[in-house]
Amino acid sequence: MKIPYVVSANTREAYRTSDLMKESGGEAGRKIVAEDFEWDDGFTPAPLTYHAALALSRSFHLINPLNRILQKDVDMLMDLFPADIPLKCSVPLIRDEQYWKRSFYFKFPSRLELGVSFWKGKFLSACLQDYLENVNPDVFIEEDAVELATLVSPYIYELGLNQLQIVRQPLPPVLNDYVVEDTCPFSVTKVFDHIPLEPVLVRLYNLQEISLVFGINNVQDGYLTRYFEFSIADCESLCRGLEDLRHLKLFRINRSNLDCSKVKIILQHLVKKESIEELDFNHCKIGDYGMKALGGFIYTHPNVKRVRIANNRFKEVGVQGIAYALQMKPAAPIELLDFSLNPMSIECATMFAAAFVRCKEKPQTLIVNSCGFYGGSAEKMAGLLSLNRGLTRLDMAANNLSGEAEATLIRAVEQNRVIQRIDLRRTHISDETQAKIDELLERNKLLLGEEREPSEEIPPLYLNEPEYLIWEYNPNNPNYIPGRYPERVPEV
Repeated sequence: MKIPYVVSANTREAYRTSDLMKESGGEAGRKIVAEDFEWDDGFTPAPLTYHAALALSRSFHLINPLNRILQKDVDMLMDLFPADIPLKCSVPLIRDEQYWKRSFYFKFPSRLELGVSFWKGKFLSACLQDYLENVNPDVFIEEDAVELATLVSPYIYELGLNQLQIVRQPLPPVLNDYVVEDTCPFSVTKVFDHIPLEPVLVRLYNLQEISLVFGINNVQDGYLTRYFEFSIADCESLCRGLEDLRHLKLFRINRSNLDCSKVKIILQHLVKKESIEELDFNHCKIGDYGMKALGGFIYTHPNVKRVRIANNRFKEVGVQGIAYALQMKPAAPIELLDFSLNPMSIECATMFAAAFVRCKEKPQTLIVNSCGFYGGSAEKMAGLLSLNRGLTRLDMAANNLSGEAEATLIRAVEQNRVIQRIDLRRTHISDETQAKIDELLERNKLLLGEEREPSEEIPPLYLNEPEYLIWEYNPNNPNYIPGRYPERVPEV
């Protein structure tokens, strides 16, 4: 029966006749209750079509009646079919979304999914994920993985792997009294390989999102460091699988031992894919060398819009590579940069400010939560709003903006009529400052869409061409604060 899930329970509850109305004189004697869809349960026997559908549902792998019966009987069959029909039988023939929703919660009862519009793709993606996460790489049969990937490939648009099993490591050789053993940790070959992802990924031609975690969940007392390592061979297998994916938009590797050499290999392959719009390398181990490679990717790639690199290991050199790429034209149309949880010195803040006062349109969102800004570095990050006209959102939560940085922030936001949102939670600012910032942001929201005219607060020179102001703004000069304008010399 389609009514229980085509018409949602909330809608039926909203239009349900109230108990007070049911007890009224006109309603109490009513024999036909049209809004009660279960009125005949337990009173009338089931029709013969129901028993026929029940018999057919038990032999679906032998008889496929879907193309030879009426639609109302098909709807009945969808509610009667068992949720554990083999995929090779159900995937090509069953299109009913309610069946796939029921199958999803039957096989994965602990998972809660919200806002799903395509349950068939969600269920098949979860099945492939469950297979790849739990298969033993020592006895991995490539033909089985290829068969499953080929079966589900037309319906999968996203694939997320929250863990990957590691191969069994070779045992150390037996010590011999007559052989000199090389025990240096830097010369012993380490093998950290997982199942090859290439034969699976090459068949998922509709894939748009990939999320990977190279690690093992729930290790408990059996924790070993090597469970969270992965090799260059793993990266190469992954990249070979990405070569033919024409619709890939989001690529994510989180909570993994992704260092500079590995991220460079991945970026070298992704830079050829113009469909990429978001890179997410949060909670990895990318250093300065890898950040310079990411800066080159941003400079070269024409479409990447969002870059997330929170909680990595880069310092001044890495920030300099990203800052240089942002200022180049043409470059990627970056909309969001997330640098959260990366401790940054005053030199990093100086390079950031130097780049952002030169950028007009990009990015629109900068997230630098919990980056350790305080004193001069916090003052620089707050002061860049006085010259930048591209940012609409700045998140600086969990930094120390007390002291001079607090006054600089107010002065900068007073001169900036573009910024729409600033996250200042746990920044040690006073309630008066927070109220003043909220008032200025409300002013900017009311001005949204209006053409900004020059005023005494923002002279014409400062309104649209901030690069003219920074002839004294040397990125290597940590003493200069953006927003403290130099004296204007009248032109002759």
